[in-house]
Amino acid sequence: MTVCAISQSNYIPWKGYFHLIASVDIFIFYDTVDFTKRDWRSRNQILTPHGLKWLTIPVGSNRGKKIQEVILPEGQWRHNHLETIRRTYSKHPYIEDVMDILSPVFYNTKISSLSEFNQTIIRRISKYLDINTKFRNSSEFVINGDRVDRLIQLCEKVKATTYLSAPAAKNYINDEFDNLNINLKWMEYGPYKEYKQSEYEFTHHVSIIDTIATLGKSTIDHIFGRF
Repeated sequence: MTVCAISQSNYIPWKGYFHLIASVDIFIFYDTVDFTKRDWRSRNQILTPHGLKWLTIPVGSNRGKKIQEVILPEGQWRHNHLETIRRTYSKHPYIEDVMDILSPVFYNTKISSLSEFNQTIIRRISKYLDINTKFRNSSEFVINGDRVDRLIQLCEKVKATTYLSAPAAKNYINDEFDNLNINLKWMEYGPYKEYKQSEYEFTHHVSIIDTIATLGKSTIDHIFGRF
């Protein structure tokens, strides 16, 4: 049995994104779809001593472009994001692990596209957490049809027997998988236990760096409820 998940590459995603990755055999980055402004592709949140803060890559609207076509802007945003992360989590026990994961990517000026930037961070975090899922890119395959047809074709291309989908897709996936040799399952996130975060109300829906800075490699045990 081969379990597959498909998702756009997000900017330093929340822990649920890695829960999905770790729950499948093959994870396909679906960056051949339209880029959407003010979405998880180019921004995420961290919890600072002053409350939630957005870290946004200033890529602009990129109207009509696919995610993989979006180019990273020049400027100080890389340095500013890293310094904000360092200051925010400076007293956390695993902040250096976070910086070791992120710094080589942020300071690699050869990475020019948003897709490659996000994917590289996601792969490095997955490696740090000892997640052995195989990564593929939708750009490797020729697919067509409506959005559900394309998901089905991607599953078929990698010979998946089960498609594990994020629950948001219930809005548009109906019975298309019923007559196929692909079993459709829905991802269930959590429940995740709380850990020491800040004086603000606890929130799980921030970048995974919040969890890694606090729990280090035990983040994967936290994700799967093993403590």
